[in-house]
Amino acid sequence: MVSQSISIINISNLDKTYSLNNNPVHALRDVSFSIHPGQIVFVMGPSGSGKTTLLNLVGGIDSPTNGDIIVCGEKISEYSDRKLTKYRKARLSFVFQFYSLIPTLTAVENVELTMELMGMNRKKIRKEAKEYLKKVELEDRINYFPSQLSGGERQRVAIARALAKNPEILLIDEPTGQLDQESGDKVVSLIREIAKLYEKTVILVTHDQELKKYADRIIELRSGKIVSDTDFA
Repeated sequence: MVSQSISIINISNLDKTYSLNNNPVHALRDVSFSIHPGQIVFVMGPSGSGKTTLLNLVGGIDSPTNGDIIVCGEKISEYSDRKLTKYRKARLSFVFQFYSLIPTLTAVENVELTMELMGMNRKKIRKEAKEYLKKVELEDRINYFPSQLSGGERQRVAIARALAKNPEILLIDEPTGQLDQESGDKVVSLIREIAKLYEKTVILVTHDQELKKYADRIIELRSGKIVSDTDFA
């Protein structure tokens, strides 16, 4: 576990450039910031501002063009593909906009599958999976398939599944993008409540200004650059 006195994530002079029709596209430009353990950080900005690119770089899904990403004291920006796979498995959980649940598995089975892939004790998996679903207020839906759940309920299953890995960091991409305002508000409120309960560090990407009240800190991007960084702690 990382000490509360130091940063869990350090990003320095981060650039990401793509090539589109042989023309450079600067998704991120000279981005630098640090995050302390347990912080809930929202990354906000309009479409195309670099929010998801930043999340993918921290998550080891993509590699930077320039700059350093240090997570838990390790420079992941220099990792091989094999080491990035181990990093994603050990340190992170993702929650995506489109839930990414397996449709042929029930809610509890979706959570159990992640725990099985992590090599957790098989005798404890069902009990613990139910506990995680209880934390997201779905104890009466554990045997429902995704098609039988509302959008908000499916997103809560995805949150339970992410927590079941017991990660240090939660990376959450537009969790309310498929939800109405009321459902989205409930989901993000729940994310905050659970993250504080389990002392998880959160980076949450959103464009929804109504959700700002749930953040400890807001980093705003425009055209790949940080234009503001506000800490409410």
